[in-house]
Amino acid sequence: MTPTNERADRLLKKQIFSLNRHLPRQRKTLLELLVEDKPHVVGGDGTRHRFKRDELQRIARIIPEKDHGRLKLPIYLEIESQTSGSRVAGDLEIKVICHILELEDCRREMYIYRPDIKSIRKELPTTTQYIFLVR
Repeated sequence: MTPTNERADRLLKKQIFSLNRHLPRQRKTLLELLVEDKPHVVGGDGTRHRFKRDELQRIARIIPEKDHGRLKLPIYLEIESQTSGSRVAGDLEIKVICHILELEDCRREMYIYRPDIKSIRKELPTTTQYIFLVR
């Protein structure tokens, strides 16, 4: 790799890092959020991201109660420059996404594309977030 390419890669990674500043410092479980008066997480940039209670309750109906302490929110929709869709990973996360999209054949990870992303963000605007990745 030439010095110019290395510099461009560093610059791109820095810009991606900037795009992800809104991501929470630490995600919380569905169980934790359900008992909070004002369910929220704090972003890496110090902003407070609030969750709508009706979304949390909707997810609580999808996920078995025994798993409420395992599902971390927000659910990440991973966007990578080398793929055309968004990746979603994790058993419980996939269960939520498949339920919203009314899909039956779901695996441990999946890629969703623009129309499905639009549906997910419309149905779960506060409990899903984009995360930008560079590889």
